[in-house]
Amino acid sequence: MSTKEKLPALKLEGQERKAFLSAFIGWLFDYYEIFILTFLLIPIAKEWGLSATQSAWVVSASLLSLAIGGVLFGGLADKIGRRKVLIVTLLVYSLATLARGLAPNYETLLILTVVAGLGLGGEYGVGQSLVTETLKAGRRGWWSGVLYGGAFVAIMVAALVGGYLLPAVGWRWTFVISGLPALFAFYLRSNAPESEAWEKSKRSAPRRSISEFTKASFIKPFMLCLVAASLYFWAYYGVTTLLPKYLVSSGFSMSQASWWIFFTAFAGLLGCLTSAWASDHIGRRLSLSILMGLAALGGLILYLAGETLLTSAWILVPFFIMYFGSNAATIFASMFSEVFPTRVRSTGLSASLQIARASSAAPPLIASGLIATQGYSIVFMGGAALYGAVALWAWLFPETRGLELHTLDKIAEGREPALDPDGALR
Repeated sequence: MSTKEKLPALKLEGQERKAFLSAFIGWLFDYYEIFILTFLLIPIAKEWGLSATQSAWVVSASLLSLAIGGVLFGGLADKIGRRKVLIVTLLVYSLATLARGLAPNYETLLILTVVAGLGLGGEYGVGQSLVTETLKAGRRGWWSGVLYGGAFVAIMVAALVGGYLLPAVGWRWTFVISGLPALFAFYLRSNAPESEAWEKSKRSAPRRSISEFTKASFIKPFMLCLVAASLYFWAYYGVTTLLPKYLVSSGFSMSQASWWIFFTAFAGLLGCLTSAWASDHIGRRLSLSILMGLAALGGLILYLAGETLLTSAWILVPFFIMYFGSNAATIFASMFSEVFPTRVRSTGLSASLQIARASSAAPPLIASGLIATQGYSIVFMGGAALYGAVALWAWLFPETRGLELHTLDKIAEGREPALDPDGALR
């Protein structure tokens, strides 16, 4: 699309709105799950006498199960459709979350967390595929970014629930209350449209073979997405997962710690909206590179400042810069979904993103060891280096801003060369 062309209005039309809402609600519960766990583990560990390693394994097991769910449900969505799979994943997650409120011991809680993770693993990739295949090209970047921004709304909700509802009702009722709203999403998804692009692809080639996943049209974008997402999630989860526990151990109350997490989510939400807007105006690659560079700068400042600013309001400045910039990961939504052909889009998007998230089960374990011996500053340095790597990796992707779905399919399958926004061949 020429930069001189006028972008279509951002307002969603009927089918677009239904597709967006059905995807948004599931992604919100996905991120809420991970972050509410960081708060719930504090009273659970106290009640059951869990070690720091046992607590970390609950979060890590949840992340690992996301990968399995991502591959399983992503592939299923390419076979039987987006809408059906979104209903199944929500059912798996909500029932497992409700059941955790009745967990009698650590082992049962761990198993139910894995089951919930399987359902959550299929949420984002399948939902984003539906959005990509339903929305008009000129507003796809913005609304894909807003969809991804549900993660930051979820973090803010989790921070408030963890800081205020959890102390009032206890961890068991928090699980039950957290599972109930997911049932409301069934209403939204019962009215969601099926992807016309997927239906057309299914009619043209009813059977898919394993060879689909050995072609360059799948392997190349899969590796591009997997590396980008892995670098990002290692930085993000390494810095953030243990932050509530660290703040509480440093003398903060649960409410104070929750407001810190709320602040990081607020900064992330602003970064999300900024990058979503920029991706449709200056392109996916440039937007991602600039904002991830800012995240690296924020992490570097926090490293150099050490822990001397922990109790000072000034520390909020580099924290804001880091979380504002890092949440340009919003651009992953459109960038990742647009490099796969429709036939394998859900599989590629879901598998690459969720396997990357699963690999980030390691950073909390690594960070816990580093924090114990060297303090939190070294974790910020690691995050800065990884964010910087994402900024550079962004330039390996083709620029897909404003391209129609049929053009994206041709480029992904090698039937048409990739173009820059000004029309020049890449």
